[in-house]
Amino acid sequence: MKFKSSPNSTLGMEIEFQLLDSNTLDLVDGILPLMTSYPEHPFTKPEYNQATVEINSKVCSNIRELEADVFSIFSTLQARCEELGMTLCGAGTHPFCQRLVAMTPVKRYLAQYKMAGYLSYWITFAQHIHVGMTSGDEAVAIAGMLKPYLPILLALSANSPFWWGYDTGYASFRQRLLASRQTYGMPPTFKNWQDFSAFFKTIKSARIVENFRDLHWDLRLQPHLGTLEIRIMDAQPTLKEALMLAAFVHSLTVYLQGYRQRKEEGFLLIPNHWWLEKENYFQASHLGLEANYIEDAQGRSRPIKKVITDILDSLTTTGAKLGETEYLELVREYLEGIPSYSRQRQIWQATGSLQQVVASLVRELKQNSSQRTGGDAQNWLTTIEDNLSLNAIYQEGLRRRLPEKIF
Repeated sequence: MKFKSSPNSTLGMEIEFQLLDSNTLDLVDGILPLMTSYPEHPFTKPEYNQATVEINSKVCSNIRELEADVFSIFSTLQARCEELGMTLCGAGTHPFCQRLVAMTPVKRYLAQYKMAGYLSYWITFAQHIHVGMTSGDEAVAIAGMLKPYLPILLALSANSPFWWGYDTGYASFRQRLLASRQTYGMPPTFKNWQDFSAFFKTIKSARIVENFRDLHWDLRLQPHLGTLEIRIMDAQPTLKEALMLAAFVHSLTVYLQGYRQRKEEGFLLIPNHWWLEKENYFQASHLGLEANYIEDAQGRSRPIKKVITDILDSLTTTGAKLGETEYLELVREYLEGIPSYSRQRQIWQATGSLQQVVASLVRELKQNSSQRTGGDAQNWLTTIEDNLSLNAIYQEGLRRRLPEKIF
């Protein structure tokens, strides 16, 4: 139960991409042929099911280094998938797949399948951010401070409105699906590293888990890596949006480290009653950036966009020190634009085809992951909207009667 120290707030990212058949745009069990033809790359790996490929960045010292690394990994992966008749997609769920995809034949995954049963087939795709911690006690303390921010990150990353051919009515239905799983969801709060260690010893003795990786909380400690891992976010439609979230999480975590050390002062979300925190989760997964956020024990709430704006204002100095200012500006622009869950719904309303929704996601990932950030947030968001012709498509969709279920 030792915690590996990681000084200087190192940064890392994992992204789970959907593997699609290039012709049908349905999920394809493609990880085994992909890994067979792609064995030399240590930063690309299988996941729980065979329709997922995960990229893992190296340990990075700053956001620019992370960006260069992720773009390099993605470019190689995309080319290899296209050679095999597959394409990649970034979203928390696949909009129309209705088959049970195969599990990856790895001992750990097969054991999880045996435990979860049918719930194993509820396939979702996520983005995880790792931030280095100096000690287990620091990791536990920052995790407690970060918990009130998890609904914020959920709303910002919401990217899964469709499931098995239905519009679910949620901005992030992925979060609702995972809430039903045994070791997923909102983490407990611990006093210190010793408290967490005692808890882990208990659940291991009870055979609930075998190791740390069996805990799939939305925020978890990674002792062997020396990191705090933020796991609540849906997979993003573009690398730029993924990096935007990575910078936001990194700046926020470093800000909270400074706040704990009394080197920072300013806006701070505080832990609330667990039931109110659960409600904030629900509202964020349901309404995304249109949700309200309950801030205190008296039930006072505000639009989540205003809360995010206050958070961004508090991160100005920290973001500048970390070289993340322009990425935080992307977050401000994102609040004024059309989030991915709305972009998907507009395509569906206009075309009556969830295949067109997936095609738009594939197109976004290809077109907007070919160039690095470059600092022009407004042009980036405008390009997404222009590429999809959203306004014209939406007006056309208003004149049509569309079915509730699309296969």
